[in-house]
Amino acid sequence: MTLELVDLDALKEAAVKKFDDRVAHADKNQPLDRAVAQLQAELEQIYRMVVLLQKNESDMKRVEEIWGKMVGICDEFARRLSALSAHRASYDRILDVRNAAEERRRLHCRA
Repeated sequence: MTLELVDLDALKEAAVKKFDDRVAHADKNQPLDRAVAQLQAELEQIYRMVVLLQKNESDMKRVEEIWGKMVGICDEFARRLSALSAHRASYDRILDVRNAAEERRRLHCRA
């Protein structure tokens, strides 16, 4: 079985939908800590999959594309947390993961 970029999209969409559903159904007095922690954990899991996906890839253009996809996933997750000021640490962690993915994407970018 081979993991493809569309599979990463499916993982991203499932995580975002789950997060959005939890936020939509949360009580006003109920903290979103659990939903935010779950979103962050899913991002880190996707990142680990991306590491494995690109590990044996010999085409540098493809590796750049894989890391570019990860940057986009991070951007989507960060957008979800940007309005939740109480969860700044999780937002910052997502940006850290994004910066790491962007750095790896640039390493494989042809100048």
